Amino acid sequence: VEWVDRLGAKWAEYFKERLSHYTNYRGGRYHTGMYTVSAHVPMGENVGAGPDGRLAGTPLADGGMSPVYGRDISGPTAVLNSVARLDRNLTSNGGLLNMKFLPEFFRTETGIDKFAAFLRTFVDLEIPHIQFNVVRREDLIAARENPEQYRGLTIRVAGYTAYFTELADELQQEIIARTSYTDI
Repeated sequence: VEWVDRLGAKWAEYFKERLSHYTNYRGGRYHTGMYTVSAHVPMGENVGAGPDGRLAGTPLADGGMSPVYGRDISGPTAVLNSVARLDRNLTSNGGLLNMKFLPEFFRTETGIDKFAAFLRTFVDLEIPHIQFNVVRREDLIAARENPEQYRGLTIRVAGYTAYFTELADELQQEIIARTSYTDI
């Protein structure tokens, strides 16, 4: 929803303005970034409930520009349009958007063509960063239950790749809960 995107941009601009009053240890200016690496899980543990229905102590949105899982109900193209409304100057120190697709989506030429068009849209909208996981929820759950059988399963977390079975329990749960797209 566009008004929600404007509200998010307002707070990001406020943060950038406040940050402009400080200099770093080399005397330079700070740049704002929209990424959490994987701090969204521990940060969420210290944040109260949100008006969107997020419960106190649960993870914040992963990635910095990613929607909170379960809130992106209009599909992946709507997510791109939402992220594109954020001024690029607010991500001069980087921005991170995570998206998860099911492997079945890529099994047909139609799915591959749709994904190619989706990537062209990402470029046309000049979004600074995007990263994908192509994995089934069931496979991630199986990896938690039988880690020795899934040692090679890698996953994009939030700006980095890691072996899924080596991630902290809370982070594994958060990755499983992310929205999985089946179509564009």
